[in-house]
Amino acid sequence: MNLKNSDRQIISALKENGRIPISDLARKLGIARTTAQKRLNHLEQNGAIQGYTVKLADDSVSGLFQAYVNLLVEPHASAGVARALEKIPQVEALFTVSGKIDFVAIIRVVSPVELDTVLDKICALSGVRDTRSALVLASKFDRR
Repeated sequence: MNLKNSDRQIISALKENGRIPISDLARKLGIARTTAQKRLNHLEQNGAIQGYTVKLADDSVSGLFQAYVNLLVEPHASAGVARALEKIPQVEALFTVSGKIDFVAIIRVVSPVELDTVLDKICALSGVRDTRSALVLASKFDRR
């Protein structure tokens, strides 16, 4: 999709505050309210905006731990491993990446003990050759 500059501005404003009223959005961008509504509807209908979400408090405040887990998988096992990881509720997201690793999983747990249990489950999955994990210590900024 080819985004106009006004589309990028709308998306940027929504990243800051997904609940911004359309009139405030229009005012912020210096465009008419109807134009802002039309562009927002267009972005939603064409799939550029696929939904709205809640941004939780920083993990240090919420009492949660987040880890990034790099996974190496057997050749041709990626689809099965991805399906198995999707069934583990602590796995929030899974990304394929370039380089020597196959996947990066984002794990969110309430304790290091729970992280250890989840990592044991992941390592036991058929097709997983190796994992390397890193616990997130602090967030410096997050534009999501």
